[in-house]
Amino acid sequence: MKIQSTYSHTNPEIEIIEINGELKGRGAIRFEKYLYSSLDEGLFSKILDLKQMKRADGLGLNILENFIRRGMRIRLYNAGLEMQMLLKISGKEEIIKIYNCQEADEAVLLFEKEILEEKSPDNQNIKRRDFKRRNTSLQVAFHGNNSDKGNVSYKAIIENLSEGGALIRQIDSINKRAGPRRVTLEMVAKSLCNFHFTLNSNDDSKLIETNGECVWAVRENEKQYAGVRFRQIEQNHAEMIKEYVCRHKSR
Repeated sequence: MKIQSTYSHTNPEIEIIEINGELKGRGAIRFEKYLYSSLDEGLFSKILDLKQMKRADGLGLNILENFIRRGMRIRLYNAGLEMQMLLKISGKEEIIKIYNCQEADEAVLLFEKEILEEKSPDNQNIKRRDFKRRNTSLQVAFHGNNSDKGNVSYKAIIENLSEGGALIRQIDSINKRAGPRRVTLEMVAKSLCNFHFTLNSNDDSKLIETNGECVWAVRENEKQYAGVRFRQIEQNHAEMIKEYVCRHKSR
């Protein structure tokens, strides 16, 4: 999925984003990172051109809804019938709104009339991300409960980390007889126990141990990703992660 960005020549506060490809799976995760960067930079007005978008999924819609509910002003245009039906079936058409037009200038005029002529929201009320995060390649191990197999051991790579949770990839279940097996979807909505990793491979004092919950997971070709929210993390471990993240440029 490619993201092409320009700003309206009549109103530079409005960013026009052309999505080329699929707003699903890994593409949706990439777009989420892009919107978080905009949120951090104070750029809150977006018009999405979907003419070149091939398809979207529930994860893509949930990401759009999340940012709209945080206060980001997002509207769509050039949406195909598939996207319109997806919004209708998901019940999100009143939240994720589509303009019935095909040109960027017309979409900007509609956007200004609907949103920018209203009383501008106080930027202090925009809900920014709760925690800064850092890209990593840390190894993690944890346990999860599978209804068919009972308690299952997993190992994975942490792609990015914050004191509130992690994005993990290359998720393998460990079976003593069969060896590792690549999985993802069986983890959704499951509690993850003994989620442990080391912030510095040469220093055992940087060992982090907590519990978590898998809040979403996607599988795209041979790649798997899952979002983990930490539960009951000890304060000193949260502070260690915060210090680790803040020592490096956040993502």
